Amino acid sequence: MLLTIILLGACTASPSTTISTAVPTVSAIVTPQLLPELAAPAEAWHLLSSQGNQVWPEWGTSRIPLLIRAGEFDLLAGHRSPPQGFSLLPGATLADQPVYRYAGHLVPIPAATTWEVGGVWSVAVPTREEFQQAIDAQLGKGVVQLDAVNYIRTIVHEAFHAYAMTIIRGQVPNFGADVDEAEMIQRLSALPDQNKQHAAEGQALVKALQAIDDQAVREAVTEFLTLRQARRAVGGKHIAAYEQTTEWLEGLARYADVSVMQRAGQATYTPLDKAIKYPAADEIWRQFLDLLANPAASPDGFRGRYYLLGAGQAFLLDRLMPNWKTQVFSEKQSLEDLLEQATR
Repeated sequence: MLLTIILLGACTASPSTTISTAVPTVSAIVTPQLLPELAAPAEAWHLLSSQGNQVWPEWGTSRIPLLIRAGEFDLLAGHRSPPQGFSLLPGATLADQPVYRYAGHLVPIPAATTWEVGGVWSVAVPTREEFQQAIDAQLGKGVVQLDAVNYIRTIVHEAFHAYAMTIIRGQVPNFGADVDEAEMIQRLSALPDQNKQHAAEGQALVKALQAIDDQAVREAVTEFLTLRQARRAVGGKHIAAYEQTTEWLEGLARYADVSVMQRAGQATYTPLDKAIKYPAADEIWRQFLDLLANPAASPDGFRGRYYLLGAGQAFLLDRLMPNWKTQVFSEKQSLEDLLEQATR
């Protein structure tokens, strides 16, 4: 399973890839110029190690290896046993971890992704400069500026994917039906009133998230579930399975990155690099609620609306079902099924 993301963009799935052992070892050369390129990944590690466990139990202490695409090489840090083909880069560290170098690239394109490296789920990401070049090539120069905060947030998002894939051993639930994602997106996007219907669902979730008393929360959740069931009445199980799988996979990762960025925006958090200025926690939350109320406006394309709808359900489960994080992994239940249980 490969999860690919451009900025905070759409993920796609393909078979997992492991490293070829036929590549010769490259002699290590100390290149101090690499160190500035590793500063933001080091900050992502620092952020996760200090805040990750407060967002998801054991996430922060399970340091996820980082595979960084840098020029003609891949750099690897945090891996317990670098595969053959990687050689130690003397004098270079990422946080307190040694850095290893590989001639060539495991990930065929410059994208942020979750990749299996030597049997270990890892975050793969280009350097910020190379990532910006890839975005410019795809969207046009100057359309999107990848600042340090969004770069770090991308790493955090993928780090949750890697953590989840480790826990579930790469077995993503399909909730009753295997579907072709490209075909399903084409089918869903052709249905009438999808933007309006998804907006109604998102607004019901926003209403629930902003409700003060538990009864109002439950009523808004029931409204969301009713709207969703009515929309799917003519769609069959394949639509439900696709949406539930995408929300389970990407909604959880969006919940995680929003939660971590909220914590980064609190006055009590101190970044490694004092020049990094995170948005305030309430600004991160406002941006999330604004997008949730209009999922079609997601910058992550059609698939991105399920990032938002899934994350909205996850935040509600925090309030309604304290043990949901155990159930969602161990029992692989859909977020909406858990919400339904929580409102009975």
